[in-house]
Amino acid sequence: TQMIGGMAEFFSEMLAVHTKKGIEERARKGLHLGAIPFGYESCWKSEGGERVLICDSEHPGGIHIHETEGQAVNELFQRYSTGTATLSQLAGWLNDQGFRTRNRHMLQGGDGKASPRLFTTASVRGILHNSFFTGKVKHKKQEYPGLHEPIVTEETFDEVQSAMKKNSGRSATMNPRPQREYLLKGLIRCAWCLMPMWAQT
Repeated sequence: TQMIGGMAEFFSEMLAVHTKKGIEERARKGLHLGAIPFGYESCWKSEGGERVLICDSEHPGGIHIHETEGQAVNELFQRYSTGTATLSQLAGWLNDQGFRTRNRHMLQGGDGKASPRLFTTASVRGILHNSFFTGKVKHKKQEYPGLHEPIVTEETFDEVQSAMKKNSGRSATMNPRPQREYLLKGLIRCAWCLMPMWAQT
């Protein structure tokens, strides 16, 4: 029993090592890691358990810019870089346009089917912080040139990062140790979408 347990532990450790190597090698080649971000879509789809190419020819990296989502992502960066919209306003704009995140969850009182999540300030912030949209692939703290087509320029991306750094900390209620305490902060959620509600002065 001890030998079997030792072999199982050794196999698990070696599998983890090879998996990490594979992920790093994939990043070095410029291939996306994990789920495809909002704004892009795969050149392949699954039919009957088999991968089927849906593009005339596979794009570099196996993904390409989604026509409407890509335009929306570019609009997010442009609006925020010029200071004409806040994260909350951008999230509301995306939702009003009918866009939804790639994350899916069960809605309370629904039909039991998983539905895409609405955009929030956090999800919009995640998009604006993601250098993937400039044509790069990030692994840990290292960035590599990606094979995919960029949606925004590095200049626009840098402008957004500067603007977000300036705007961070505007609300004292977002501080881990705020001067004012809200009794239900972090506890109450929207009864329809189950997303956390925020208190702000």
